[in-house]
Amino acid sequence: MKLPLAHTLLASCAVLLLGGCQPSSTGAQTVAAEACDTARRAELRAARPALEAAALEAATASRGSGAPAMWMMRDEDTTIYLLGTVHLLRPELDWLTSEIEDAIADAGTVVFEADTTSPEAQRELMKFYTTQGFFTDGGQLTNFLSDSETAELAAALEKVGLPIEALLPHRPWMAAVNISVKQMLDEGFDPEAGVEQVIERAARAHGADFAYLETVEEQLGGLAGLGYCEQVDFLMATVDGIGEGAGTLDLLIEEWADGDVTGLGLMMANPEMLGSQSIYDVMMTDRNERWIPQIIALLDEPGTVLVAVGAGHLAGEDSVIKMLRAEGFEVAGP
Repeated sequence: MKLPLAHTLLASCAVLLLGGCQPSSTGAQTVAAEACDTARRAELRAARPALEAAALEAATASRGSGAPAMWMMRDEDTTIYLLGTVHLLRPELDWLTSEIEDAIADAGTVVFEADTTSPEAQRELMKFYTTQGFFTDGGQLTNFLSDSETAELAAALEKVGLPIEALLPHRPWMAAVNISVKQMLDEGFDPEAGVEQVIERAARAHGADFAYLETVEEQLGGLAGLGYCEQVDFLMATVDGIGEGAGTLDLLIEEWADGDVTGLGLMMANPEMLGSQSIYDVMMTDRNERWIPQIIALLDEPGTVLVAVGAGHLAGEDSVIKMLRAEGFEVAGP
């Protein structure tokens, strides 16, 4: 399965997969398709399996500490723990170590990527989806696909039990996300078992405060703001992964649970795994850069803070950890 990074935050609006959220009424106009370079896309898709196979082989060969990686930075009166998360997990996975439990218990504030659970956040998320995830002016998904790509999409959707008609109102980025989330949910991955949910329940139990590094608009806006050709790159990268089953995601979780930061970087912080450099930048690098000053600012207040963000953001050459170290901060950990 392609790694949909990201952003299985989107599982918090999984009702979309069941038709519970509908696009706004459409006008009479039809969105004109961009003149995408389908030959270039075909070349990239043809080259991607070999690149991915090499990345997966290298990731499998590397080893971690045997537990999810956690980092720490501190000054005289503030301690910040940084923990990579996986947004959906199989419920039976036992990943909580005593060190992670202690970090949660000690944290007066827990910082997540974005608020996705409060009523206000749910309203913001639904508004974003209906205005940025659907065509609202008569367009449809297949306007931006070649005939062969449309056929490939229909075949992939059949494998996950979605008729292509259900996704015609979706913009390409939204279609890609919904396909990935649908497959993960069908294969037994549960957002309620995800790391953020476990941390939130434990932190609320001892009265911790919560803070967030970005809004829903900031989190998803880069992806939604890509040109349609780039969005189709993302969609077709997702289509290419349908049918592989959950093997890749299970391997990713094994790497995360083993604390193999090198392996995670190869699998997640990797443009080839996400479809293109531009997609990688808006999903990973750009967001990491925006988070750095906010994380540094946490040192201004005394106490203990746990920052828990997607594991891919803490691995690879463009990671939050490397950016913090480049700013001159000592960050203990792998």
